[in-house]
Amino acid sequence: MTFARRCILLLTIGFCLIPALAAAQLAAELESIVRRSALGSTGVAGIAVVDLNTGTTIFSHLADRPLAPASNMKLLTSAAAVKILGPDFAFRTELRMTTDGRIVVVGSGDPALADPEVLGDRDPPESADEFLDSFADAVKAKRINEIIIDDRIFDRELIHPDWPKDQLERWYCAPVQGVNVHANVIAFYPSPGDADTGPGAGMDPVAPWVELENRAKKISKGRNAVWVQRTESDNRFILRGSIRVPSQTPIEVSLHKPALFLGNLLADRLARSGVLVGDLPSPFKAVRLAAPNESFEFTETPLAVNFTDLPEILHRVNYDSYNLYAECLLKRMGYEVTGEQGSWTNGSSVVRMLIAEKLGPEHAASTIIRDGSGLSRENRIRASTIAQWLRAMYHDDETRPALLNSLPTAKSKLAQRFRFSTLNNDLYAKTGTINRVRCLSGYIINHETGQGAAFSVLVNGLASGDAVANSKRLHREIVEAIDQNLGQFAMPAAQPALGG
Repeated sequence: MTFARRCILLLTIGFCLIPALAAAQLAAELESIVRRSALGSTGVAGIAVVDLNTGTTIFSHLADRPLAPASNMKLLTSAAAVKILGPDFAFRTELRMTTDGRIVVVGSGDPALADPEVLGDRDPPESADEFLDSFADAVKAKRINEIIIDDRIFDRELIHPDWPKDQLERWYCAPVQGVNVHANVIAFYPSPGDADTGPGAGMDPVAPWVELENRAKKISKGRNAVWVQRTESDNRFILRGSIRVPSQTPIEVSLHKPALFLGNLLADRLARSGVLVGDLPSPFKAVRLAAPNESFEFTETPLAVNFTDLPEILHRVNYDSYNLYAECLLKRMGYEVTGEQGSWTNGSSVVRMLIAEKLGPEHAASTIIRDGSGLSRENRIRASTIAQWLRAMYHDDETRPALLNSLPTAKSKLAQRFRFSTLNNDLYAKTGTINRVRCLSGYIINHETGQGAAFSVLVNGLASGDAVANSKRLHREIVEAIDQNLGQFAMPAAQPALGG
């Protein structure tokens, strides 16, 4: 071998060693961060950092131990929904009339129907009550025999058995049904009232028949300390605590049987507008769910149709971390693939099937999916699976823009968490929080060079406030270390674009 050839060979070897040496240096830095993380005697962290372009694992710490992901489960649910339902998918809810004079609301599992957060972002913005009024106004007949809610696209297991029994009235435990309304919550606005009336609360949406028992008291000093309870078996509510000033922030309480509540909202509006509902003393007695095998003969054209596009849903899933939306996606995927009523069982099977297809059977075998939001404490997934899943979805031209555009960033919802960090690259990440669990998974990307990392940090077993605070510091320091070393990651063969 000539001297020139030896020089070329040595230079080639040298250039190849630079990325390997840089990766080893970053791995050592991350290992040091983990050693000083102080998560307590029961705290455990599963961590995986993957080069976005090569798939090489840059760092791994207990990455193959299945752990509870909390809301990081939504990263699987949302990306799988793009693959299974398609990026152009839209939920469709129809208001139909039968040939014998009955109104039927035909559901598609849309979690956004009359959700004020979604309606407020549309052009023009609309309130929930305005939407419901327009839905009712579509009924032109002067006599309606019945209002039927056809929610049969999903099963009627509305509450997951794993969800915390003492929190089922909270908004994040809202029931899941084939027809939903107002994110399946009522928003209460407590007020001290006056000397004659005493404390009370406004409601959104307006539902005059809903019972709100007042057990709160009016105070002249101090802060509001007020809450609303719901009875287990119906939509009766109790106002409790003490109120000094009208509340500007609503108290959101989950609904009992939201599909029937939508029927009652429509019946109330139709009755008040002069459209009779049956011959019964109360219009609400003419509202029911469709029977299991019931069929309908409809007039030719729907009275009204509401669409919700998938990007609107994904934003609520990942940016707002709204559990109802993730669960509706999971059940809808189950329906789409099996043709049977969507359920937690068949929806979870679809996601595990997709994990096996994209990552291999070993990743699917180690993953336990109980629900789509991560609220169940029985979910289990490896940090290595999440990181490789994120990489696979990044390199899918349909899924990448939909997923990235739905995630919080360091310039938006994650700004407070990373307020003391100086990040040189773009961070897209999803937090996850349930009792004793704190997780953060996502991407760090340089869109100019195309270099990037997919990472997952799943922390379980946090038994103290200090351990929780230290877990968040662990998240932040790992992100900062990856960000500072991203220039050493592999360049892409062909840089994918952020947009579609």
